[in-house]
Amino acid sequence: MAFTFEPMDEATTAHLRSGGGDSYGNTPERKLSDGTGVPCRRCMRMVGRDEPYLIAAWRPFSATHAYAETGPVFLHADPCTTEPLGRAELPAFLTSPDYILRGYDADERIVYGTGGVIKLEAIPDRIEELLGEPMVKAVHIRSSRNNCYHCKVVPATQPDLWSRTG
Repeated sequence: MAFTFEPMDEATTAHLRSGGGDSYGNTPERKLSDGTGVPCRRCMRMVGRDEPYLIAAWRPFSATHAYAETGPVFLHADPCTTEPLGRAELPAFLTSPDYILRGYDADERIVYGTGGVIKLEAIPDRIEELLGEPMVKAVHIRSSRNNCYHCKVVPATQPDLWSRTG
């Protein structure tokens, strides 16, 4: 099965970079990276040493509901580009030994029984298994240490079900 890793959308990124409020209405915090542990949710690469980045609260869902978690995310303060990725290549910002993967249905609700901590090298196979389940329309990848959202994975032929602008 072909699938696509989806980063933070460009509209949200532009909004935050221009000083717009995050999911809690706060102006994003601006910091300088020490070169470790700052994964940009737009280009899906690490923010390099001495590069400016933003910290913002983000809810990667189209609506608020019980399953619509909000949490901290990082992104380059300056424009960056994202490259489409498929099954053969994990995003460069996935550098930890394991991650939480969870399946979500078309209504953005967790599909129970799909969540688990998955070793980095097993992520592509687990994504394929999850997207093969009839109820699962997308998979979220989150930090297994801090539960921070990293990206969404969808079948390659599926449009972004949950696009949002801010």
